[in-house]
Amino acid sequence: MAAVKSLLRKVIKPILFSILGENQYIWFQYLAKIKDIDKKLVEEDEMELLPFFIKEDSVSFDIGANYAYYTIRLARLSPAGRVYAFEPIPPTFKVASRIVKHYGLKNAIVLEKGVGQDNTTLKFEVPLQDSGFISGGQAHFVGRHNQTSGKEIYYPWDKNRTYECGVISIDREFPDLKRLDFIKMDIEGAELYALKGMAETLKKLQPVILIEICKFWLSGFNITAGEMNDFISGLGYEIYHYSKAKKVLTKVSSLENDGNYNYIDKINLIPVAPNYFLIPKNQNRIPERIRKIISG
Repeated sequence: MAAVKSLLRKVIKPILFSILGENQYIWFQYLAKIKDIDKKLVEEDEMELLPFFIKEDSVSFDIGANYAYYTIRLARLSPAGRVYAFEPIPPTFKVASRIVKHYGLKNAIVLEKGVGQDNTTLKFEVPLQDSGFISGGQAHFVGRHNQTSGKEIYYPWDKNRTYECGVISIDREFPDLKRLDFIKMDIEGAELYALKGMAETLKKLQPVILIEICKFWLSGFNITAGEMNDFISGLGYEIYHYSKAKKVLTKVSSLENDGNYNYIDKINLIPVAPNYFLIPKNQNRIPERIRKIISG
């Protein structure tokens, strides 16, 4: 997920947090995120494809909703549909809920749940920023080892906070779901667990999936690119990367050999966590307007 970085925010945030404390700081966080959304300061290239996938009555899941950037966009595109947003971390959930309420989006439901392989309770680890507040977009299941090569780029924090949160399996929690058009998933390396917990739903309903797959996060769970490839293929999907410059979706033959998956910015030390579209192999399941921008 993209983030807004500015010197002003870096200076002001610690001061506000020390004065306000966490409960009041959440209100400031909410106002800052409203500004980001209104001015489209947090944009990912793939967002410009959402109107191709989302219809007025579409049903979507935003898994790892963070501060509801995708939730808001999806809900606006499907006023007669429904968006289920999943965000397990309590402070982040509070902000996301307020944001959805702010925009009056009755078709968006924010659930204080994570998504995984089973219905259970798990511990999440969340890094603390210099301000003292959590970095909600970096929340992950406890058990992911971050002390590996690349930590200085991908996980430069030394302090963390732990939360116990509810986690659900989509297959178990939504057994009677009749329609699911689109899923956005960004859950810091736990994507394979979530896919396993929704395998039957995916095979039955074949939604398009926008998913972050980051080599560093996966390795923290000892998950290989090959495991991801094989499981995604077994669900009846192929992996595509979107080129904003060329306006095309290009098939990724394997994550192991994909330049985006393997890229490390060693010069600027900026973390790169690529997004991919998972498209059903049976392309009769996707709109003609999408098939037109698929390249090989």
